[in-house]
Amino acid sequence: MGTIYIDLLVIINLYITFFLLKGTAVFLHRKAATHRILLGSLAGGVSSLVILLPTLPFLLNSACKIVTGLLIVLITFGYKKSYEYLKTSLIFIVINVVFAGLALLLWFFVAPSVMEYNNAVVYLDISLPVLVITTALAYGVIRFLRYMLDAREIGEREHKVIIKVKGKSVVLDGLADSGNVLIDYFSGLPVIVCPYSPLAEVAPDGILDTPPPVGIRLLPYNTIDSHGLIPVFKADEVIINDKTVNVFIGIITNSREIAIFNPKLLI
Repeated sequence: MGTIYIDLLVIINLYITFFLLKGTAVFLHRKAATHRILLGSLAGGVSSLVILLPTLPFLLNSACKIVTGLLIVLITFGYKKSYEYLKTSLIFIVINVVFAGLALLLWFFVAPSVMEYNNAVVYLDISLPVLVITTALAYGVIRFLRYMLDAREIGEREHKVIIKVKGKSVVLDGLADSGNVLIDYFSGLPVIVCPYSPLAEVAPDGILDTPPPVGIRLLPYNTIDSHGLIPVFKADEVIINDKTVNVFIGIITNSREIAIFNPKLLI
């Protein structure tokens, strides 16, 4: 084995693990705090030191990689349900394979001066610009795949919107409509337009009064056949299908009991 700089080895693998975790989060629509992603990335960087060990038997090496992947996912995303945890771990491992394949393909084209491989860890002595470009391209491919899958899924499936306020929940059918471009001008957050009737139990008191109570904002809106002001409020949690979204709820007096949201919320 040639010369390996440990600091470079750990930093490069930390950097790559960071993008692997971000790619996993994007692909699964999962949220993770930045500090947890950094901790998971650090674990990935440190685990790359296994390249310095004598070559391990295939089964032992595979077991070590799986355990390391499970640990990184646990650090980053936590553990709530077995199914969810195993699914996240599987996607993380698959993205590892895809990401590594794309990156290695690009790195071979730029002919790295030094390359060492041992215990399923690759050490490449490459320049920072090449590292940034290749990882960005690989990450972009993952985002593009997720976008295409979401675009197809949004057009084919029915949607369920759950709105939670002070321990109460309301469930509505959802409609993904690109025509809903309403946003809250103060926060920049999108607005899901909902009828008042099914939300009467959880909506703030007096939200339809003129003027509305303190804390309720009015946003101007325009449709093909109407325009005016719509009152909006912030729910404790809003879930579309299985994805938690950061949005405002806009209230209209419409008899059609359906929540209208921009499909970008699911991408």
